[in-house]
Amino acid sequence: MAVSDARSAHGPKTTDRTAALLPPCFFAPAVGFFALALLLAPAVIGELRVHFYQPHVLALVHMLTLGWISMVMMGVLYRYVPGLTKRAVPFPVLALAQWATFLGGTTALVGAFWAGSWTVATLAAATLAGSAALFCANFWPMLRAAPRLGVAEIGVGLATAALVGAAALGTLLAADKQLGFLGGDVLTNLAAHAHLAALGWVGLTACALSFRFLPAFLLPTADVAEPGRRLVALLAAAVVALVVALWRRSALVWAAALGVALLLLAYALLAARVVRSHRLPLDWTARHAIASVLWCLAAAAAGVALAFIGAQSAGGAHLAAAYGAAGLLGWLSNLVIGVSYKLFPGFVAGTRSERRRRPVPLAVLGVPTSVQPAVFIAFNLGTGALACGLLADLAPLLLAGTLALAIAAAVYAVSSARTLAFAVLDPRRPPDPLAVLP
Repeated sequence: MAVSDARSAHGPKTTDRTAALLPPCFFAPAVGFFALALLLAPAVIGELRVHFYQPHVLALVHMLTLGWISMVMMGVLYRYVPGLTKRAVPFPVLALAQWATFLGGTTALVGAFWAGSWTVATLAAATLAGSAALFCANFWPMLRAAPRLGVAEIGVGLATAALVGAAALGTLLAADKQLGFLGGDVLTNLAAHAHLAALGWVGLTACALSFRFLPAFLLPTADVAEPGRRLVALLAAAVVALVVALWRRSALVWAAALGVALLLLAYALLAARVVRSHRLPLDWTARHAIASVLWCLAAAAAGVALAFIGAQSAGGAHLAAAYGAAGLLGWLSNLVIGVSYKLFPGFVAGTRSERRRRPVPLAVLGVPTSVQPAVFIAFNLGTGALACGLLADLAPLLLAGTLALAIAAAVYAVSSARTLAFAVLDPRRPPDPLAVLP
């Protein structure tokens, strides 16, 4: 009844078309942001060695967090949540407005950081806060009407609330650079915003969807849905405690950080149970997921150490930068790259179907298997070299790491752009009629 009500309100084709057409619209610029950020990374290692709180570094970080990881996750959720909750996207026009404002706000924010304009940064951040509210306006009604509150429903609901909070906090921080009304310590205020965004929004979404996507990709014998559900709720509470402790400069920051780290360890153990009991062969999606879990543990350990040391000293600033590299690149980007190998072709196939284009085999739509190991090796070696170079403050290692990451990002972006192009283009050769179709 809920599905029929939503469709009668907006038309049966409009809502289905929104769910089918929006994901590639998010994925295409996301891949571009990813490639651009890592291609520019070798040029900013000098600033990064001085301190992570630099305009060009902030621009690259937001390319990764907003332009890359967040846009891929939003594209996935626009297709996944309607299927999960058995409801169509309730407000398709708002969905299109949300995509436009998020892309425009992210582009403007990155440009403002690169140019050092806090006025533009404040306006861009406010635009992103409004976009986050539009995002929730579409997803919360679907989640509220879900037949059951499983790990994905709870995780997405809590994560989207964190997205709104992080966007609002980011707007306040940008405005404070000109007006100076917040008070407190700049680095701890920044850390509160960063952790609410990276752990509350991105981390919770990644954990929740991992417990749904990994079983689908691996067909394990272990069932971790119920412990995963409890874990996601506890992680959300721990992230809130950490953010409040950072904002208030509490002496209990270390305790909150340790709590988050222990929950991430529990997440890693549950993910390991899924991988260990797999019945399908381990492909490069699974290998990226395994690497992601290992980097998650490394980031958690670095985060606990940072809570004790602080980022005020030169050593602490280097540790904070290495912590960010391990989290944003090693943990989250590894997971997004691996999952994209499975999801991009399927979503493109759905878009082609909605646009009434002839079907194309998944083997044609996907990233070539010859490319995937090269991306995996270069990306993880580059991330390791970058993190170690930051910790040891070694310029040659930093340069080698960022160059390896740039190569991996360029190869991945070209291959993924080819996949996404099939949303609007047809292969040059007619597909084999005997091949497996999507």
